[in-house]
Amino acid sequence: MANRGKLHVRRGDIVEVVAGSSRGLRGRVLRAMPAKGKVVVEGLNMVWKHVRRGPQRIQGGRIQVEAPIDASNVMLVCPNRDCERHDRPVRTRTVVREDGRKLRTCAKCGAELPRAE
Repeated sequence: MANRGKLHVRRGDIVEVVAGSSRGLRGRVLRAMPAKGKVVVEGLNMVWKHVRRGPQRIQGGRIQVEAPIDASNVMLVCPNRDCERHDRPVRTRTVVREDGRKLRTCAKCGAELPRAE
């Protein structure tokens, strides 16, 4: 598996799944894994995990946890109310300002995307 580098979404972003069995569902990004090119989205791609009994867990059994999904299968939901694609999935762009700062922007309306966290 190759190192993928950067992702177009960050922890805390609201994303919509655009491909796969969870298509059309939304959730908040809990974890971004740029090295693997994957994200963990709250409440999506749930899998059963078998856990043993231990000092922190009195009773063993099965629990449901979110599994990572490929970052290419999710798109950021535009939070800008003035955008024609408000509350719909959009692509993102990185714009470099004159002072050297990099900003994520909506590819459709050009509005700066707020830092989630």
